[in-house]
Amino acid sequence: MKANSTYILTFLSFLLLVNCAQNEKKTTPDTTKTETTTEAKDTIPNNSLEEKVAEPDHYICYKNDEKSSMQISIAFDIDANALYVKYKGQKDSIPLQNIKEDYQDSGAYPTITQFYDELYEGKKNGTYELTHSGNWDYATYRNLKSDKVYKFTIDHDMTVTGNGYRTTPCF
Repeated sequence: MKANSTYILTFLSFLLLVNCAQNEKKTTPDTTKTETTTEAKDTIPNNSLEEKVAEPDHYICYKNDEKSSMQISIAFDIDANALYVKYKGQKDSIPLQNIKEDYQDSGAYPTITQFYDELYEGKKNGTYELTHSGNWDYATYRNLKSDKVYKFTIDHDMTVTGNGYRTTPCF
């Protein structure tokens, strides 16, 4: 059990280090809470032979807290930034755009919360709040048109690796 806790803390520290290196930090007066905002990345010049596109590194499978048949899969890049969401039973994925990140180190485990806009057919359709703490991941989705909120929790039964994540899509 102790080795598992050490692995989780090492993994979280790595994610935090990578994320901090890429984001500008803004500290609130409460020193246990740090908010970061993702800056626009430099674009590749038009004369470049190929564009760098973020590839999924891992996936997290989630189940709706109230209706277990409602499931989503979220793809993440190597830096733990969400790329897109796919709903079970739907053909296409929906891209996500990072808005900001919140880090809190006041509990048993650090809690990282990332906020994303869901871009359906190029327009903002909803928002996602993705929370990671220990070996638990949560997703809260708010549809902008209906203002309905849906809450999801990681489905540990769908994991392939020992860390709760998959290297292949959930569905």
